[in-house]
Amino acid sequence: MSAASVCRAGLAVSLSAFAVLALLTLAMQHGQTASFDRAVLDHFAAARGPALDGFFLAVTWLGASHALVPATVLILALLAARRQWASVWSMGTIYFGAALTTWMLKQAAGRERPQLHAALAEVARSDWSFPSGHATHAAAFALGLWLLLARLRPAWRVPAGLVLGAVVLLVAASRLHLQVHWPSDVLAGILVALFWAGLASTFGRRERAS
Repeated sequence: MSAASVCRAGLAVSLSAFAVLALLTLAMQHGQTASFDRAVLDHFAAARGPALDGFFLAVTWLGASHALVPATVLILALLAARRQWASVWSMGTIYFGAALTTWMLKQAAGRERPQLHAALAEVARSDWSFPSGHATHAAAFALGLWLLLARLRPAWRVPAGLVLGAVVLLVAASRLHLQVHWPSDVLAGILVALFWAGLASTFGRRERAS
């Protein structure tokens, strides 16, 4: 795929993610996601059990910021040591851009955490629900790492995409199973990450092509 084609694809992903995120935010604020959110959480609550609870309590840490921020910084340091500045810019922009955006949206939306069923994990009272920080961090890290691997190891593109995509989905599902996020929160977090991945891909390719 040519640099121009990648730029167009990245821009299309970014604009599409922004549009869907904006519509989802408006729908959430007007209560139009309520029935869907409740139905999905009811389904996860019905599937609870010791084995599944333990599995998702472990999996959810794969989206924790205090695990992924150091991992991202380490990757950026290794890339900088090799003077791979385009990759530093791409990975850093996706991860930290998505993290900051989600934090800002949380403050603006001020959405309460779900209370339909007992939560299986503790969350800070000051940490609002929309979007899901775990979903954002997991998706942003996965997308940044996937773009990096696709650039440096093209043969790994498909298997890496499958593995990283599965991890993101498991982290997203863990937030629902633990009853600490609404489904629309999780979807919003992934959309934030997609927006920044598309943006970084678009402008990163332009920078290298100029």
